[in-house]
Order: sequence, then C-alpha cells, then structure tokens
Amino acid sequence: MNTDSPLPVMSVLSELVTALKQQNVILSAPPGAGKSTLVPLHLLTQAEFSGKKILMLQPRRVAVRAIASYLAAKLGETVGQTVGYRIRGESKTSSNTRLEILTEGLLTRKLQQDPELADTAVVIFDEFHERNLHSDFALALCLESQGALREDLRLLVMSATLDELGLEQLLPDAIRLQSAGRSFAIEYHYKAVPTSQPWLPWMASLVLQALQEHRQGVLAFLPGAADIRKLAQLLTPHLDASIRLHCLYGELGKQAQMAAVEPLPAGCKKLVLATNIAETSLTIEDIAVVVDSGLEKIARFDLNQGVTHLVSQRISQASATQRAGRAGRVGPGVCYRLWPQEQQARLAAQSQPQILQSDVSALMLEALTWGTELAALPLLDKPSDAQLAQATTLLKQLGALDSDMRVTRHGRELAKLGSHPRLANMMLSASQQSTQALTLACMLAALLESKDPLKPSYTLDMVERIDWLLRHRQDPIMQLAGNWARRLGGRLASTLDSRAAGKLLALAFPDRIAKKRGAGRYLLARGIGVKLDELDPLCSHEYLLVADLMQTGDGGDIRAGLSAALSLAEIEATVGHLFTEELRCDWHQQAEQIRARKIRKLGSIEIRSEVMSHPSKAELEQIWAVLIRDKGLAWLPLTDSSIQLLRRIRLAARYLGQPAEQDWTDAALLDSLADWLLPYLGEVRSFRQLQGLDWHNLLRNRLDWNSQSLVDKELPSHLLVPSGSRCTLDYQEDGQVCLSVRMQEMYGMATTPAIANGRIAVLVELLSPARRPLQKTGDLAGFWQGSYKDVQKEMKGRYPKHFWPDNPATAQATTRTKKAM
Repeated sequence: MNTDSPLPVMSVLSELVTALKQQNVILSAPPGAGKSTLVPLHLLTQAEFSGKKILMLQPRRVAVRAIASYLAAKLGETVGQTVGYRIRGESKTSSNTRLEILTEGLLTRKLQQDPELADTAVVIFDEFHERNLHSDFALALCLESQGALREDLRLLVMSATLDELGLEQLLPDAIRLQSAGRSFAIEYHYKAVPTSQPWLPWMASLVLQALQEHRQGVLAFLPGAADIRKLAQLLTPHLDASIRLHCLYGELGKQAQMAAVEPLPAGCKKLVLATNIAETSLTIEDIAVVVDSGLEKIARFDLNQGVTHLVSQRISQASATQRAGRAGRVGPGVCYRLWPQEQQARLAAQSQPQILQSDVSALMLEALTWGTELAALPLLDKPSDAQLAQATTLLKQLGALDSDMRVTRHGRELAKLGSHPRLANMMLSASQQSTQALTLACMLAALLESKDPLKPSYTLDMVERIDWLLRHRQDPIMQLAGNWARRLGGRLASTLDSRAAGKLLALAFPDRIAKKRGAGRYLLARGIGVKLDELDPLCSHEYLLVADLMQTGDGGDIRAGLSAALSLAEIEATVGHLFTEELRCDWHQQAEQIRARKIRKLGSIEIRSEVMSHPSKAELEQIWAVLIRDKGLAWLPLTDSSIQLLRRIRLAARYLGQPAEQDWTDAALLDSLADWLLPYLGEVRSFRQLQGLDWHNLLRNRLDWNSQSLVDKELPSHLLVPSGSRCTLDYQEDGQVCLSVRMQEMYGMATTPAIANGRIAVLVELLSPARRPLQKTGDLAGFWQGSYKDVQKEMKGRYPKHFWPDNPATAQATTRTKKAM
C-alpha cells in the first residue's frame, strides 16, 4: 500500500485490526485523519479478511465515486478491479472487486437478498454522524444478521464526531478507538448579514473579498441548488479568467461533480459553490478558504400533508465544524461565517436524525419483509407513533399489508423493486398491463425522482414533460426510466399515450387525487387544499392528480407541483375500491322533515351525491341515526313523562348504583340508538311522527326487570301523602326532587319525606287551598314548629272555612273544609 505521508489514523491501525478479529469497532477520527482512505486499504492487506469482500458505506454518491477513484489510483488500478463502487443506476465492479464502496440503500437491498452477507467480512459505516435514514436502518439490519446468522461478520462504525450519538448503547460490546486528526490552523471571521440586506448578495461580496485576499481557492456552502445558481449568477460578471467556478450538489451530473473535486492546472484558482454534500469525506483540491452561509436544506416529512418538503434551517455546531475543516485539510486556512460569533454557541450540537423527520413507509415495508416490526429493530432513534401510523395507513392503502399487518405477496414485490412503495406500486401494476403502460410508469417515476426538465414552464402538466422526454431520449431521466423498466423485466416502448399519466399516477398517489373548487384551487382526497396558477391549462379539468406538493409558508393552500389531468371514469377504474359512502342529512326546519343524500367519497373529496327521495326502512333508520347524533339528545321530542323517567333512572344510578350510571348519559344513549330507538323509526319521515312515539316505554324498556322494580320502588313517580292523595313528584334537572301539595294534606306528617332508601330528602312546596305557593321547605318538622305560626295567622283570615290547627304535625290531614270534616 502506497501513502504520500503518514496519516494520524495509522497509529491505531494495528489495534483496529486486532479488535476487528474479535468484535465490532467504533472509530472516532477527526477530519484529515485518513479514516475513509487508509483504513479500508489497510484492511485489504489483512489475511483475516482475504477471500471475502469489505463493504464501505458512504451517504453521498459524489463521495462514493471520488473515494473509489482515489483508492483505486493508490493501488495503481482503475476503478472496478480491486476497488469498485455501486450507486443506484451505476456500478463499477468485477469478479476481482474486494473493496466495494456503496450507498446505504444498496446495502439494504443486498441484505434482503442475502441476510447472511455470505461474501462479506467487514461492513464499514463511514461518516455515520450524518445520521442518514438508510445508514441507521442498514446498521440495524447488520446487527440483526450478526446476532442471528453471522457471528463472524464485523461492523466498523467511523465518524469525525460520535461522542453524542449513543452508539455504545447500540453496540455495547464494541471496542472504542480514538484517532487524532490532521488539520491545520483555521482563522475564523464572523461576518453577520446586516439586517437591512438580503443574505445572498452579502455572501457574494464575501466570496469576492476572499478570492481577492487569498491565493488559494474558495469553497462556499449554501443551502440548496437554487441558491447556488443564484450566487453563481451574481458572481460570474466579477470573476477573472484565472478563476474556475464549479457547482457541487446532488442533482448535478457525474462529470460536473467530479470536476469540482479534481485539481486544477497551474495558475488557476478554484471557486466551488456547494451544498452540505461537500461537508465530509471529500477532499476538494486547491481549497484553503471556506465561506459558510450557516444554512442547509433538509428533507422534512409533513405528516398532515403526507409529503416531504425541503426546508431551510440553521446548521448544527457539528456541521459548522465539518465545513470549516474543509479549509484546513492541506494547510492553514480561513473560514468566513455569515452569523454573529455569539450565535455559534447557540447552534444545536448535532443535526436531528433523519429517521425522526422522514416518511418511514419504505423502511416499515423493508422491516416487515425482513421479518420484524420497524420499532423492534435496534435503531439509535425510533420513529414516532404518528410516523408509524401514517406509514401503516399508506401501505395498507397500496395493498402491501393486510389487516393483520402481514406483508402481502404484492407487498413483497414492491419491496424488491427498491423504490418508494408509492412509485413501486405504480410501476409494478403497469408492468402487468402493457409495455406502453410500463414505459409511461417508469418515465413518471424517473421524473418524480429528478429535477423538472421544463422548469420554468407555463404548465405543471406531466404530459408535457413525458412528451418532451420522448423527443429527448438521451436525457438522464430516460436512462433512469430504462433502469426501472429493466428491473421489471421489460423495456421502454417507442410510442405511448402520455394522456394516461394521471390514471397511472393514481396508483401511486390515491390520496392526492384532487377535485376542483374554483379559481385554480383544488381539494385533495387527503383533506388539504392546493392551488395552481389560474392560467395553467390544467385548471380546466374537474379532477387532477397532484403528484408533487410545495409549501408556500403563508399558512394557506399549498402550491401544486407536477400534476396530471384525470377523468372520473379513470378514478373509478383505478381506485374505486377506496371509495366510501356517507349518509348526509339536513333538517328542513320549515317542513319539519329530513332531507337525505347518499355521498360517495374518496377521502375528503365528494365524488357523487344522490338525493334519497324514497329511502328504505334500513336507510331511514340510518338517516335518523346520523341526524339525531348530529343534533343531540335534547333535540328529540321527549314527553314530560319520559323526561321524568330519565331523571329518576339517573338518580337511581347515582344513589343506588343500579343501573350503571355510564349507560344513561346523553353520550351513551346516542351511542346505543340502534338498541332502543332506531328499530321504531323505519316508517318515520317527519317530526310529527317522531313526536307520536311512546318515549316513556322506549326508555323504560332499556331497563331490566330488577332495575325497573328498583326505580319504581325507591324513586317513584308519585308519593302517597297523609290525606291519602297520590301526589306527583317533580324530578328536576339539577337532581332536586320536589313535591307540590296543599298544606292541609300534609297534616300529621312530622318529618320531611325521603326517597331512594332515605338518601334524597324531598323538597316540599306547601300550597294554599287555592293551590298558591305558601312555603318551600326541606325541613318539615322545623317548619311546623317555626314559621307555620305566621302562615296560620294569615291563612285563617284569608281561608276561614279551612282547618288551620295549632299542632299540624299531629293533626288529621284533610282535603275538605271544616264544615265537611
């Protein structure tokens, strides 16, 4: 093995090899230590690992290519011999390849096909601190494979910053090694953006200043490709011929990416505008100055909208350190930061793991295909319950899971394809139709995974893009589409009907079928609004399939991205099995009648509405159920007798424990309409007919015989008073029970009457002979001995013919005058 100069990681190589013979290793090595280059080459020379492959995972495709090229050159070979690489859609390996550098998603595919990794001795997870979604998942699968199938498989987790990741808990038996780094002194300049100035022009001025003040090249970090292109436009007029401007971001072609990394001819100065793709693993030649915007764009999954958006945010302290380190790889460097120095300490220590802010439906399907639930895997961070619920709903909707959370045969086919389950469902279904359908589906999938080739355009119509690609078959998007077609055992057709795009896309995005609301606004089946430019020809269609969504940040409808027209017939033919029926009732107050419609829906959008002019008995019962639950129990025309019974029953439940109190709440009665009320509403069409029901017995029949007897005995409707009269008890809403009776009929009753086995004292309202209220009392004995004297005096003068004894507690009760007694 040939090296130019000693690298710090060399000091731990012997210890590393010894450790890997026995167990897993966690290697922490700062930037410049040589971990990504020297470690894999050294492992190739060890007899213990001969005869099997070493796999090294990298989170970024440009790093995969660059490292493979560098390592192959160190061995005096071309890529594809001893050292090879694989990324999606591109592979340079051979039967002689022993060190294979690949992205994490491809390792997942390899594990699903060969859980033992029979041809592999060591799996290296490089730059693990980036917490890529697939690196977390691939490590979990490797740990499962190691524990159950391959005790001799060794895992090496490497990163510049591992202290706060909690890897020791995930790999408790792993040996922890620490290497020094090799970086030169970095001079920091904090150049916060003035509040009155946009940040991009300010950054342009700093880049030009850095180019003027320093002999070496400049690397500028920006959040996204659009910002890179804007900054390039601002800078280009001010750059002299010696400065070579390069862009570096994920969507860029392979040649342009590699040109940004490679050294320049003598006399030239390099300027690279990059996203966080250049933070780690890559050593960009001729760079000694970094200008850092402090911003990054991350993919964040919105559970409510069901779509992943790119959002800008502040970088973490770990990312800021990594970016600055690019300036000190080959000599002393300089770093300009576009934020105040005091803000540096307030940055988050680490970036949030991608698994906590992503759509995990693909991982869930992978895990279930593997044979376990996603949350049961040994992951550093577990997805939230909301993420798991959303993923479950989608996978069931796509037919990948059955009702018992088992992977269906269709689901296993989706998992094999290696794309998002949505797109896999579209392509797999299309492959069973025709070559033309498969071609269109693969082109649509490739379009959605790539940059819009016609942006900007007068329309968002997918059909326009498909027709353009058919005229430009050499475009990389068509190459990606061809890869998908080959994986499905097909080929790209020479002609097709692009107008079927919407129908195919509905197989991938049934929740994004949209119905027109007017003025360029549509409602998605998932319940959110989207808007298009009113001048877009797509707005002439009643239904659309909105394949892409873009946040506006204004809190209103989100903007539609690439979309396709869709007919109602196509919707019914494609996703008719997802339709539901809903009964919607309106109460016509003037006519006092119900008006019902049967609504056919796809999610939140109304597909069809039918007026029910002559509903059947079963339909009437359902209509009343919907209406009564909507309006509440108080809306029912309960009679006074039934209201009194209901109050008596509730008091019995409260004071005597029978019947169960929870069975007689308003909510319980509404929930149990089918048991006590709906069977009697099959012929009822108006409120008048509803009023004619025997409400008292409908409620009473809900009680069993024992409860009926208890209520009749302990909470009676009437009370026998001393005069022999059966007087009505009034059960009031607040739980008070009142007895209104003429005073003469209560003579002889010395104490207040009580019910409910003595637990409820009756409030006695004593009336005059003319049934006018005289006194309310809950203490009858106290009344007879006290204020009765004043009442007696007044009543004797007003009603001299009636009996007003001096001691009413012992007097004879009567309903007659003194003469008739």
